[in-house]
Amino acid sequence: TKGVGGAVFKSSSMEQRELLLPYPPPPAAHNSYGSSNDTICSACGGGVKDSNVSGRRCECPPEHPSLLRVVCLNAHAFNYGLFYASVGVLLFPEEALRMFPEQHAVFLAVMLMLAGISQLIAPVAGYFSDRCTSKHGRRIPFLVGGNVVLLVMVGLLYVARSLLLGWAYLVLLFFAILALNVAYTGFTGLVSDMIPQDQMGTASGIMGGLTALGAVVGLVSLGFAFPVSHAYAIYTIALIVTTPLTYWAARDPPLDPSTVRRFDWAEVEHAYYISPSTHGDFFWVFLSRTFYYMAVSVQIYILYYLKDTMPEEIAVHAKSYTALLCILSQAASGITSVMAPSLAEVIGRKPAIYFSCCVMAFVYIGYCLSPPWDYVVVLGICYGIGNGVYISVDYALACECLPDSGSDGAKDLALWGVAAFLGTMFGPCVTGPLLAWLGHEDNSDHYAFIGYVAIMLCGVVYSVGCGLALFNVTRGGVAAK
Repeated sequence: TKGVGGAVFKSSSMEQRELLLPYPPPPAAHNSYGSSNDTICSACGGGVKDSNVSGRRCECPPEHPSLLRVVCLNAHAFNYGLFYASVGVLLFPEEALRMFPEQHAVFLAVMLMLAGISQLIAPVAGYFSDRCTSKHGRRIPFLVGGNVVLLVMVGLLYVARSLLLGWAYLVLLFFAILALNVAYTGFTGLVSDMIPQDQMGTASGIMGGLTALGAVVGLVSLGFAFPVSHAYAIYTIALIVTTPLTYWAARDPPLDPSTVRRFDWAEVEHAYYISPSTHGDFFWVFLSRTFYYMAVSVQIYILYYLKDTMPEEIAVHAKSYTALLCILSQAASGITSVMAPSLAEVIGRKPAIYFSCCVMAFVYIGYCLSPPWDYVVVLGICYGIGNGVYISVDYALACECLPDSGSDGAKDLALWGVAAFLGTMFGPCVTGPLLAWLGHEDNSDHYAFIGYVAIMLCGVVYSVGCGLALFNVTRGGVAAK
């Protein structure tokens, strides 16, 4: 069967899948990257089998990249975490309040919806990435190109916010996150191409840890060290630093144009179609991830929650307290994400996600009880633990449940990314108007507590849905053998 990027898998008697060579190696040494122009392994003489080339399977074990290379490869995850964590809980709420003061809850939801809609580009980017014949490889052009466009958009966003051009800001924001998602599509395809299945748990944990680290750096910087207006410079620096690291670590051999399947718009359209019959377990992982992002979308209202429900001494410094809460949460998430892959190897990836969903639901119930600040901190740390477990195993579970789709691994993983679009779109579609309606108070820019209870209960429902969706998944439910 085929895995990500055309990698070939075989089934053993214990029903484990062992990664074989997706491409033949260079003459000097045997490895799992090499060039797709030759179908013979120089180490053993075995044939390499891809989607269009026949031959005997190579029985050599896959190369395992060094820990340093895996860390550098995942440097892009740091940038991704920095951007998404800080924009959701600090940048978006502050900029919505700055540019749309009378309807900030609604326009905060609009910002998050735009971020979600932009993720529809992922399957198309994945489709073209799978067929890219650039001399730089299949994934690198999308990763680097997306980051370059994002760099330009970040500069233009700063200009728009400085001039209070709210509607222009929304348009630029859409294209900025569009570019971010194109880059992330190339990144996820690159990781799945390079990392053998038996090393995926470690790589997924490193990805989760660096994502959490990026989030902490962003929250510390914008919550305490710098005003929100400096966010754009911080994002620029992160892009300039992390992109070369991932580029250095990448092993992305060019694709032989003669082996590329014909481009077909029907396949592109099909890239947005998913069902249990066509994708099997992958469909339920997709649905679970949708609910997860719906649950996460509730977190963007934490700043408003603290400002409107906490005592005066906390409310007037809501941005700093929000940053502190998120830092503690992300620190807990980062620590947990390092340990969670080992736990998942013992109990299985599905049970690990069940635990995560229960913790997140518990946290949202806690917010409904109008807790004092000390208890809010405890809830935030608990949320970080649950979130850390999820982010450290969900990518590995998605790769394990990929359908047998030839060399379309990046497209399928991009389809998995669309779940984030659906979650970040549908979640705010409910919570934003719900908070504005139930929490409305005449002649006030604050929202009543009943509005926050309503959106926190939505978070409970979404968390439960995240776990329930995995009941039909047949893989990932038992410990690795």
